[in-house]
This record gives sequence, C-alpha cells and structure tokens, in this order.
Amino acid sequence: MSLAEDENEPYNRWQGFRITQLSICISLFLTFSVATLGFSISLLVQKFEITNCLAKASFLFSVICGLMSVSCGSVACLTRLWDFRKTAAVVRHRADETKKADVERWREEYRRLGRTTWCLFYWQLGLFGAEVVGLILSLGITCWNRLT
Repeated sequence: MSLAEDENEPYNRWQGFRITQLSICISLFLTFSVATLGFSISLLVQKFEITNCLAKASFLFSVICGLMSVSCGSVACLTRLWDFRKTAAVVRHRADETKKADVERWREEYRRLGRTTWCLFYWQLGLFGAEVVGLILSLGITCWNRLT
C-alpha cells in the first residue's frame, strides 16, 4: 500500500460512516413521522373531539405535513439506492477506457442524486417538525381546559 493510499484510509473510513449515518437518519425520521401520523389517525378513529376551528386547522396541517414528510423520506430512500447503484457502476467500470463516457455520465448522475437525497432529507426534517408542532398546537388548544 502506497503512502497516498495510507493517507486516504481514514477519509474513506469516515466517508463510509457518513454514508451509513445519513441512511440511518432518513430511516429514523421516516419512522418518527409514520408513528406521529399513526397517532393522529388513531385520534380520528377514536372520535377525539376537536371543536375549535384553529385546532382543526392545526390538526389538518399536521396530517398534511406528516404525509409530505413520509413522502420525502420514502423518495430520499429511493434516491439513495439509485445513488449507490450508479456509484457501484462507476467503481466497476472506471478503469475501462471503452466506458469512459458512460462513467462520466454516471458520475454526474450520482452527484445529482446525492444532492437530491440531501435536499429531500432536509425537507423531511422540516416537514416532520411542522407535523409535530401542528399536532401539539391542535392538542394543546383542544385539551387546554383539561390542563388548567
């Protein structure tokens, strides 16, 4: 192993950790969002009375944000898989001179997919936060008289 490869080893190791952590975070917040959405739906099934107009609007906002957060998380998982697929193709064919144009196209595609994944992840987080805030606001307005 040459000195340059030796110097890149820690970077490659941490790059692997970063890749794993992003996938775990996407899955974690996807789970949180689905669980919060499930809780909201269980309130509807149990005929939980939301009488205040602002509470109803907050609840609807929460459910819509939850659905959008789940959608963003699901699409982020898919773009992540497509990114890995393109990256594997580049690694497999980068030494093949006959596939040089394909390799460059694949590199551009996996860079675009990586940016898309991060963008979707940020939207997933923001929408999950809005989902939680909307649900807390709705429940707070509805249950305030029980708390005081």
